[in-house]
Amino acid sequence: MKKIKNKAMLIALIAVIVVTLGGAAALSAAQGGTYTYKVLAWNDLGMHCACPGAETFLLLPPFNTVRAQVLATGVNTDPTIVSSGVVVSYAMADNNETDNYLINSDPYFKNIIEYSPKLFPPPFLPVVNGKVVSITGAGLAGNMTYNATSKAWEVVGIPAFPVPTGTASDIMTDPLGSTVKRTPYLTANITVKNTAGATLATTNTVVPVAFGGCCTCHIPLGAQNGFTNDAYGSFQYMGKLHGKGVSKIDFSLIDPTGDGKGGPIRCSWCHWDPAMGETAAQGLDKVWPNYTILAGATFTKADVKVSTRSFSDVLHKFHAQSTVVLTQFDANISKNCYDCHPGNNVNCYRGAMKTANVWCTDCHGDLNKRIATNQMAQPWQQSSLPTCNAPSAGVTTVFTCHSATTYPTPGTWDNGLFGKFINSRGHKGSILCSTCHGSPHAESPSTLAKDNAQLITANGGVNKPLGKCDFCHKGKSSTWGVPMHMKVTR
Repeated sequence: MKKIKNKAMLIALIAVIVVTLGGAAALSAAQGGTYTYKVLAWNDLGMHCACPGAETFLLLPPFNTVRAQVLATGVNTDPTIVSSGVVVSYAMADNNETDNYLINSDPYFKNIIEYSPKLFPPPFLPVVNGKVVSITGAGLAGNMTYNATSKAWEVVGIPAFPVPTGTASDIMTDPLGSTVKRTPYLTANITVKNTAGATLATTNTVVPVAFGGCCTCHIPLGAQNGFTNDAYGSFQYMGKLHGKGVSKIDFSLIDPTGDGKGGPIRCSWCHWDPAMGETAAQGLDKVWPNYTILAGATFTKADVKVSTRSFSDVLHKFHAQSTVVLTQFDANISKNCYDCHPGNNVNCYRGAMKTANVWCTDCHGDLNKRIATNQMAQPWQQSSLPTCNAPSAGVTTVFTCHSATTYPTPGTWDNGLFGKFINSRGHKGSILCSTCHGSPHAESPSTLAKDNAQLITANGGVNKPLGKCDFCHKGKSSTWGVPMHMKVTR
């Protein structure tokens, strides 16, 4: 090997070696700042739901996931996925999306704090050292960790919660009757620093979370049938209806903790829910071995069994086939996803597909189709979800999907949850689909301006998916174009 006399050449060679080895964090020091860091971040689903309180029962706790890909870019070199040597942090940024407000001022979150230990025993502590934490231990701010499968920095389980911010983004109506509106589109700031603490790159992304639409129907339905016009009255009436089914169980009469009051309960104790990371139901007797049944019940502990059917299966099938639902509330509920997901004046399906007049049912199928094709026996799985190239299995659509040849999804993995768009890398087999296109259900260009801001900046003002080559490839074209989807490596 020739002896290298030129110092600049030597530094450049070191930088190339570092890039090849994936140690991009050292590039700034090795080349005196020649390399530039870029970061793009997205929420994993584009829509998340939480429950307003937890006194009676809980479907989903506050839980949100954000991914960020960090790139080191330099002139005439390919960009490098930065996997180490940097600190990538996140922080919720909206008015009132703070530990102090949620702990001390938000009535619904205070309710969640009070009852969460009963819903997630052994006692889950939703507040630790004055900080709100989720069931994963994530807080409203903290550091992200690198995931070698997704090639992204991730935080799983941010306890994001819709709050009133006092801004125009407060559009969500309150399902429990308060006149206070809240924002379903929160913001997380993402910061990349080197080990010395110097900031290398920043961005921000939308962290969506809204209250589900359950109470909109259930509270007035309970009141119509003699129960109080509030969440507890709804809980009692829902329990009564549940008890009329084959299970016999009026869940409002189950006292998990022995305090003499029904609830709170978590539906997935008996009906497994992959959204809670489950492949089978744990069973009430395993969660609370000493639970009691309140006076007046017509069932016994022998009737309280684990169901083999998923929560998604029983919930959707009931609503699609209930005579009461179809005659008194919505005869077309099988297609009206916003009745529940999430309702409350939040139209969270807002991406490019929506603009093209593609509705939820064109990709997923309506409830009747989903029931007929048995999709909800294994909900949230790749096998039962649409792809970029086809709708869900057994579902037909009048729309033409993307060609699997022109727009393949190499680098796809299946972690038992979510579909190929979320769990795929596209360009060069390294870049997440969402890095260029945005969150699923909010794909660029979104109808929500806040979703588009990050990519407009990356694209030099163009409101489209990332297609400006020199964002990643310094010195290449600054004109927007369709990146190569076919030229990829697995």
